[in-house]
Amino acid sequence: MIIFAITTCMNFVSAENETNILRSSESEEEVLAREDGHVNITFDNGYNGYCINYGEHEAKTGQEYSVKDTTYATNKNSGESVGNYLKTYFVDYYEDAIRNDIVTQHTIWHFTDDFNGWRIDPLLIENIKSTASTKTIPDSGAVRQINNTTEAVFDFQVLSSDKSGHQNFFAYKITYRDIIKDIINNTNSSNDTASKGQYSNTTNSTENNTLNDTQKNIDNARENTTSNKKQKNIAHLRESNSKITPDNTQKTLKKDSQNVQKSISLSKHVTGKRTIGVIMLLIVLGIVAIKYIRRD
Repeated sequence: MIIFAITTCMNFVSAENETNILRSSESEEEVLAREDGHVNITFDNGYNGYCINYGEHEAKTGQEYSVKDTTYATNKNSGESVGNYLKTYFVDYYEDAIRNDIVTQHTIWHFTDDFNGWRIDPLLIENIKSTASTKTIPDSGAVRQINNTTEAVFDFQVLSSDKSGHQNFFAYKITYRDIIKDIINNTNSSNDTASKGQYSNTTNSTENNTLNDTQKNIDNARENTTSNKKQKNIAHLRESNSKITPDNTQKTLKKDSQNVQKSISLSKHVTGKRTIGVIMLLIVLGIVAIKYIRRD
C-alpha cells in the first residue's frame, strides 16, 4: 500500500509538470516571417523587425519566431540588455529611426554587435545613450506626438528564432492616431478666447460709445452755453440800441434843426446886408451924378 501511494503521487506530480509545460508552450506566441531578409521585414502579427545578430542567417518566408520581451535584445560581447536603447531610438529619435532602413539597421547592430560601419552617427549614438539613461520606455503603449494633430503609439518585442545560427529580430509596431482630445480642448480654448475677445470688444465698444455720448453732451452743452451767451449779447445789444438810438436820433435831429435854422438866419442876415449895400451904392452914384451934372 505504501509503495502504491508513493507511485501514485509520483505519477500525479509528473502529470502536473507535463500539463504546466504543455500550457506554457501553448501560451507562447508564435509568429511567422512574411518575407525573406533581415532589414525591416514584416511579420504576420503586424510588426516589422530588424535583425539583432550581425552575420547570422537571415529570415525566410514562413519561418517561425517566438515572441519575447525586449530584455532579450542583448549585446553579444557584453551580454548587456540593449532593449531600452533601441526603444529610445525609435520613440525619442523617431525621425531618425524611420528615415533610412540601412542607417537604422547599422545603428541597431552598433548596440547589439558593436558594429561601427560608415553609416553610424557617433553623435546620435551618444544622444540615444544619454536619453535612455534617464528613463525606461515600456514595451507597449509608448506615445510620442508627431505633430499638432497626430501621435504615434509604439509597441516592441523580440522575435527569437529556434534555429541555431539564425538571426533574432527586434520588432516594432507603430500605430498612428488623431489627437482628438487635444483638438477639442484647443477648439474650446479658442472659442473661450474668442468669446472673451468678443466680450472685451463689446465692452470697449460700449465704453467708447459712452465716452462719445458724454463728449457729445459736453459739446452740446458748450454749444448751448455759447448760443445762450450770443442770444443774451444780441438781446442786450437790442435793448441798448432800443434805448440809445432814440436819444441819439433826437439829439441828431435837434442839432440838424439848429444848424438849418442858423443857416437860414445867416442867409437872411447876409442877404439883408447885401441889399442895404446895393442901395447905398446906388445912392452914392446918384449923388455923384447930380454933382457932375450941376458942374456942367
